[in-house]
Amino acid sequence: MGRTAPFHEPRTPGLSGACRTLAIAGAVLLTGAPALAQVVGPVSARVADLTAGLFCAPPEGGRRPAPDTMTGWIHVPDEPVRMVAEGNEAPAVLGMGFGVRYAIAPGTDLVTRYTVTHPPIPPSGITEQHWDGMALAGGGDTAFFQFDVPEELQPGTWTFSVEAGGETLFTMAFTVRAAQDLPALASLCRGGALLSANPSGRGAAG
Repeated sequence: MGRTAPFHEPRTPGLSGACRTLAIAGAVLLTGAPALAQVVGPVSARVADLTAGLFCAPPEGGRRPAPDTMTGWIHVPDEPVRMVAEGNEAPAVLGMGFGVRYAIAPGTDLVTRYTVTHPPIPPSGITEQHWDGMALAGGGDTAFFQFDVPEELQPGTWTFSVEAGGETLFTMAFTVRAAQDLPALASLCRGGALLSANPSGRGAAG
């Protein structure tokens, strides 16, 4: 179980999480072919921009209940978090975060439902987790999963899906690989805040 497992961060002014202030990852830009190559299935017309990548998070901030996750809650960081690399490959390294940031076209705010699928995580063998969020029209949101304990370091295919009003906005696929296979990425957050978690304070959403 991960101490901070999925992180949820809106992309409009206010919250650090993923982008409640555009902060967590900075401006979202459509990356064209590279991003589309990571997408599984169609992308809703309501999605204006979409980027996948790796994150280095700040120290633990607040927590929000998320009963459909492995540990029952998710983190809402107090400080901006930035995307340190774009792409859909993630090294299996404690402290590494990976996920998506996206922007919603002007119109209506969206109540969102996140789903993360992954290889079985012991000891329960859980393969799917969910939590709720909000994406503001003309703004967006960012969400990522952070490896906090060895049990979460499961290589293979992981996916992030976002739904709103019964519609799947997008599904993004990631490949988690052994750290030695991705040495440059594996060292991106070394010594940073991602590794400063206090194991005794966990209870994350895995």
